[in-house]
Amino acid sequence: MAECLLNIDLGELPDEDERLYTYAQVANIACGGHAGDEHSMLRALEACARHGTRAGAHPSFEDRANFGRQEVQVAPEVLRGQVAAQCARLMTLATDVGVPVRYAKPHGALYHAANREPALARAVVDGVVESLGTGITFIGPGSGALREAARAMGLAYAREGFADRGTRPDGSLIPRGQPGAVLTDPSVARENALRLALGGTVDTLCVHGDSPGAVELAREVRAVLDVLSLRTEPLGEGALRLVLPERLERRGVLESLKAEPGVVDVVVGEEHACVYFDPAAPPEDPRRVLGRLVVASTPLTEPPFVVVRVRYDGPDLPRVAERVGLAEDDVALLHASREYTVRTVGFLPGFAYLGEVDSRIAVPRLSTPRPRVPALSVGIAGRRTGIYPVASPGGWNLIATAVDFTAFRPDSGAVLGLGTRVLFERVD
Repeated sequence: MAECLLNIDLGELPDEDERLYTYAQVANIACGGHAGDEHSMLRALEACARHGTRAGAHPSFEDRANFGRQEVQVAPEVLRGQVAAQCARLMTLATDVGVPVRYAKPHGALYHAANREPALARAVVDGVVESLGTGITFIGPGSGALREAARAMGLAYAREGFADRGTRPDGSLIPRGQPGAVLTDPSVARENALRLALGGTVDTLCVHGDSPGAVELAREVRAVLDVLSLRTEPLGEGALRLVLPERLERRGVLESLKAEPGVVDVVVGEEHACVYFDPAAPPEDPRRVLGRLVVASTPLTEPPFVVVRVRYDGPDLPRVAERVGLAEDDVALLHASREYTVRTVGFLPGFAYLGEVDSRIAVPRLSTPRPRVPALSVGIAGRRTGIYPVASPGGWNLIATAVDFTAFRPDSGAVLGLGTRVLFERVD
């Protein structure tokens, strides 16, 4: 699946939130036509440098009074000079900052007018190339005069969709000022992002930096695009592994992938998911499945909640207390004072990795594992805690013993599954 990038129109507002640069993969920087000046362009370029955001020029009709959103009658040769001058201003500052300008995208009314009129499209593209060269990617509509002009100049071209704009039934944008033109609901933006990215007709999605709630919109759209661009690694003919972003709720990942036709088994860890399937009938690309999971507004069923009664009598409790500089009783209190969630299940059947342990009692695992740890021992390893379901070798710091706890049930298997909430109750 080809990566779809998030581009955001930036450098337009004096109180712009820098978090937008952490979500943008491409920043279209206003360069004086509709907004922006030397100070704002410099600030935007420095933000790109801090956050690794790719910089692009965002030229416009010379119309600051109307923010470049009204069409201006201007001769093509004049327009070419205006676009070249705007891009040159940005390029000069970018050279000083050390940030390359590798993208260009017309703003507002110029975007639409140039896409209708081949002469204007050629003027815009020629002006961009005059100042930025031919090594840039031009961002514009999926079809029309701009695409043809960019291709005629040998430029790379990225077809654009808009995650924060409403569309008519024919796919065209609802004009600004009309109801539904600007979207502010993050859930609708997520749905737009998924639909457009999976439709195969766009290479990049836009969020406008001056939209109400732009930071939240950008965060949600980027989350969808990140999932759709997850790295997958084949594990033979009948399995693959995905690297999971932190945002994805692991129990939802497990349930969504296991429900797919053709999937034989799914193993979800803290950082990866492995999907096993019949090579003769491979399932849908799991990235699409997880993209729908990000968009879905239906909450998961409430995860199971388990109370585990424990006696703090583990052989490593004194050593843990000494290492962290606390009394043994304080270690026990901190361990039992919070609710944990099963983050993953391994290395034994039913062995649940629970997080997060209070940082004040987090200690590394033993340098030399024990050859045998008694069943139902409760241990700590880093920020994780867990219960040994059966006797086995192990290197966790043993601080307690689970009392009256059954790790497996005949009807449902392991009691502690992915997402299960766990509370330790101290008993004497």
